[in-house]
Amino acid sequence: MNRRKFMGLAVGGSAAATLAGGNLIAAPPTPCPNPPGPFPKTDERGRQLIVPSDTPDRFKAKIMEFNPIVAPDPEAWELEIRGLVARPVTLRARDLRRFHILRQSSRMKCVQCWSARIVWEGFRCGELLALAQPKAAATHVRLDCADKYYDYLSLKDLMNPRVLLAIGMNGEPLTPEHGAPLRIVIPYKYGYKSSKLITRITLVSHGGQGVVADTWPYYTQNGDIEPGYDHPFDFPGETRKIKGGEIMDY
Repeated sequence: MNRRKFMGLAVGGSAAATLAGGNLIAAPPTPCPNPPGPFPKTDERGRQLIVPSDTPDRFKAKIMEFNPIVAPDPEAWELEIRGLVARPVTLRARDLRRFHILRQSSRMKCVQCWSARIVWEGFRCGELLALAQPKAAATHVRLDCADKYYDYLSLKDLMNPRVLLAIGMNGEPLTPEHGAPLRIVIPYKYGYKSSKLITRITLVSHGGQGVVADTWPYYTQNGDIEPGYDHPFDFPGETRKIKGGEIMDY
């Protein structure tokens, strides 16, 4: 069972397992007397849901999802930038292509012990923040997502030159399963810090805990990748020792 499936038992029975960063965890503190069955694949109207997978997909990555939802409609999707800003901003999906688009190869490392190297396409966070003009008191952001996932990041992390706001992967448009229309990629942190399906960025004067750190003690608030071992899906059957931080060796 993936980490978000476990988390769902604690947050209203919703499905559990964040973006491309799940978790290898023990049983929940309070066992569920009636474990849920398989995830439904459609909603009550018969619409396809984004649901977690136990096996890697064609991108050699698992599909991880917090609350299974219908894929956001790109025509209706909006990104709001609010909070401690001089100029609140609302963007549509088509606006994201107006930024300076670049490609970045980085490995998504999950706390479930797997990883996948992906060529992401997107833009740096500084371009987005420049539109909103953060106030001096702003030190962190809260990210809110379409599937009710949320997390906090420091502006220092957000402005790191390896952090990317992604709209594509491996030469294709980003899929809803991997976070479309917009996700963040933070390669030196576990995948649960790389929030996807982002709909709102709120600048605040303090940090905070996200869904994962709020719900389970097995996850840390900063999410930095620690020294240990990795089982990369793009090297089947191999175990790689890692030194911590972004995985750059393979």
